[in-house]
Amino acid sequence: MILFILLNIETFFDTLFVLLLVYYGFKFFLRYFGPRVVEQAADKIYRDLKAQEDAKRRPETTPPGKITVERRDSKDKMFRKNDGEYVDFEEVK
Repeated sequence: MILFILLNIETFFDTLFVLLLVYYGFKFFLRYFGPRVVEQAADKIYRDLKAQEDAKRRPETTPPGKITVERRDSKDKMFRKNDGEYVDFEEVK
């Protein structure tokens, strides 16, 4: 019985040691590598936004005499032409 209690205490301390090791390892990782990961992500977002902004500002170069048609974004229609005829029903009492 005493051996069983001692083995349980030993496994408890082993588990506690592993949990503390994982906790401090994670804390160490975040302290030294976390800012670098966040900085790289922020730089990537900045580059993407800058590229989008530059693309909007850059005028489209079209050869002289070429006709271009610009269309506004239209909302999707509720019914298509080949869906059939729409009939509004009234309830008769």
